[in-house]
Amino acid sequence: MYKRGDIIMVNFNPTKGHEQGNFRPALILNDLLLPSDMNVVVPITTKKKSYPLEVELDDRTKTQGVILCFQIRTIDLHAKASHFVERLPDDLLEVCVDYIKRILE
Repeated sequence: MYKRGDIIMVNFNPTKGHEQGNFRPALILNDLLLPSDMNVVVPITTKKKSYPLEVELDDRTKTQGVILCFQIRTIDLHAKASHFVERLPDDLLEVCVDYIKRILE
């Protein structure tokens, strides 16, 4: 079971439109147990586009790139291949959570 702040590798396919796809890192956002292994995640990409609501990873993580906080998804990790990579530093997690709160307000 994953926890908020975990970075995992997961297959995002299938996708539509501008959604991030393929096997890529993602940040787990939920701490609550959701039904049927559902988890709220945001993808991480190595292609920095300087969009609003991106959080850049730094040298404290082996995962490199930016967290796309505006691409919130709920996925069934039981139905998709996934594995744990590392923990996101707490200060970066707080920035992500703040951005997502702004989206939902």
